[in-house]
Amino acid sequence: MLDHPTASAKDRLYCADWRAFRDPEVPDWLDPIETLIGRHLADPVTAAKTALVIDGAAISYRALDALVRASAGGLLDAGLQPEQRVLLFGTDSAEYVAMWLGAIHAGLVPAVVSDLYKAKDLLYFLIDTGARALFIDAEQLGKLEEIAERLPSSLECILVRGEAGAIAGKVGGRQVREFAALRQDLPFAGTTRHANDVCYMFYSGGTTGPAKGITHLTHDFLVVPERHGPFWEYARDDVVFASSKKYFTHGLWPGVLIPLYYGATAVLTRQPARPDVVLDILDKERVTKLVTVPTILRNLLDFIEDKDDFAKPPALAFVASASEKIPPHLFEAFHARFGIEILDSIGSSEVTYEWIANRPKDFKRGSLGRPVFGYEIKLMDEDGHEVTEPNVPGEAWIRSKTACFFYWRKYEKSRETFIGGWTRSGDNLTFDEDGYFWFAGRENDVFKVSGLWVSPLEIEAALMRHPAVKEAAVVSFEDEDGLVKPKAFVVLKDGRAPAPELEQGLRDEVRPLGGYKVPAAFAYIDALPRTTLLKVDRKVLRA
Repeated sequence: MLDHPTASAKDRLYCADWRAFRDPEVPDWLDPIETLIGRHLADPVTAAKTALVIDGAAISYRALDALVRASAGGLLDAGLQPEQRVLLFGTDSAEYVAMWLGAIHAGLVPAVVSDLYKAKDLLYFLIDTGARALFIDAEQLGKLEEIAERLPSSLECILVRGEAGAIAGKVGGRQVREFAALRQDLPFAGTTRHANDVCYMFYSGGTTGPAKGITHLTHDFLVVPERHGPFWEYARDDVVFASSKKYFTHGLWPGVLIPLYYGATAVLTRQPARPDVVLDILDKERVTKLVTVPTILRNLLDFIEDKDDFAKPPALAFVASASEKIPPHLFEAFHARFGIEILDSIGSSEVTYEWIANRPKDFKRGSLGRPVFGYEIKLMDEDGHEVTEPNVPGEAWIRSKTACFFYWRKYEKSRETFIGGWTRSGDNLTFDEDGYFWFAGRENDVFKVSGLWVSPLEIEAALMRHPAVKEAAVVSFEDEDGLVKPKAFVVLKDGRAPAPELEQGLRDEVRPLGGYKVPAAFAYIDALPRTTLLKVDRKVLRA
């Protein structure tokens, strides 16, 4: 039996607001689309209000409701049945959102994956999900054609956003329909789901083995917004832009679902999140909340570095980041240019959105923050004991009813990760004397040098203090004597080039941390490899 956090640790970690919070009462049966959209239609003002802005095109709550219901009807008209799975392989668009919500509304189970994956990965996801239908952007049909002769028998229907072209003749007689041709005259009343039904799926990034299907339950549509809304102060007049694509929990929940729940406006774009695109969206759409990742924030600062006439986006009042540790200098530089504090956080698809975060009225710069309402956190050391003292690292375990029900078709990984109501995150954290959590690295990223544990993050932070460094990542390697040492991969700023004196300067930045942490080797690269979720891909660096 696992112990609860000790009273002293709990007093330190959980604020008064957390203690006062209570989850909403969840009925046994729930209509997710009514919860997100339909309940707003009784108010004529909200019904006519903009729910989504996608590349400048506005969709009202009333119009979105009709599109979702028609999409659900079209899916059923295509022969799909409740409880079957639909794989989405595309990027942000009105059709993408309508397909995801429409599948939910029809009682189907949407599973989303990045369209950056290659053809072989698409085949894996089709086989793993046993999806009856595939929704795919026309731009990705080349990948489907590559695997056309190996498609699983479970796949019966292909729905194309855009023109299907000649793909119908190459997929073994399977039904192919263009999304625009789905029958729009079949508005569907909707399927009420049991609160404990598997309702939707994400996929893990696959950095430590095959990507894992993450199953989630219907009750999320009520519980997640009710927790995050008051924590991050979502309101009807918010305009929210989450820069991550909507195949990622960090894009879908804060960037679409939570705003819809509160009657706010969500902004999406099919374009890559280049700094000029992001700044244009923040300005033109008068975005109030930006939810993003450190790479985007760093690119924004680089883009405006020499722009003396830069003006802060007019309505922006809230910026939250997650996915990777933020270098200390980034907080300072962003606040100096934008006048806004970056609220760092940590979450996971397994637990359904953030479980530790800073918030506007309770933050500590550089920390991850404190537990989000409704999420219990404890740190476990390598001997299986709970960490109860500050500044001692341990793996974060999270208890929440919003946690993944099980990994799809991954029995052993499910048993390893979900233990007695707790979810093992794989993230090593510490908490300080004030109860704020700090990131110490991933379980599979830390390594020992001369018998001492090394976290790549502190080395990377030291390297990035050097004025020539744009980005850095550190992994372990074995030297010619078979000893494990740190190796640094460095991306230099424009106009800077590798040189012996530069390398010595980098070593000098790290040396105060301890001589054993100084990189024994350096590699200079144009860009750090990243996963489909935009995290540094250390597996590629180790290889």
